[in-house]
Amino acid sequence: MLIVLHLVLMIAAVICLITGVGVAMFARKRKNWLKLHKAINTAGVIIGLAGAAMAFANVVTSAGNHFSGLHQRVGLFAILLFCFTLYLGFYSFKAANKIAVRATHRWSGRISLIAMITALILGLMMIGVL
Repeated sequence: MLIVLHLVLMIAAVICLITGVGVAMFARKRKNWLKLHKAINTAGVIIGLAGAAMAFANVVTSAGNHFSGLHQRVGLFAILLFCFTLYLGFYSFKAANKIAVRATHRWSGRISLIAMITALILGLMMIGVL
């Protein structure tokens, strides 16, 4: 049951992150694009952390191996990176060097989204869906 919850939460997190990136890329001319971008991506990170907690709980209760495969490693990297990206996004408003922080935020966001999609594909391959 925990692994199904993990799957559902991680798919929802990826959808949130893709939507948040889409807002930043294509809706910049709208008045509230930044507020929407922040809200959607924050929700995606929270949902992703809940999904990671479900995976951790599943491994603990089933006495499985932690980080035994590529899916687990890429997933951990993605989680750490999208948390870092969220931090950079909020920090960029107070940073002394806003240009550098915002550029790092954009690049870490791109890389974290690629890592999340990769982890999702690897997970679906692991359970035999793909």
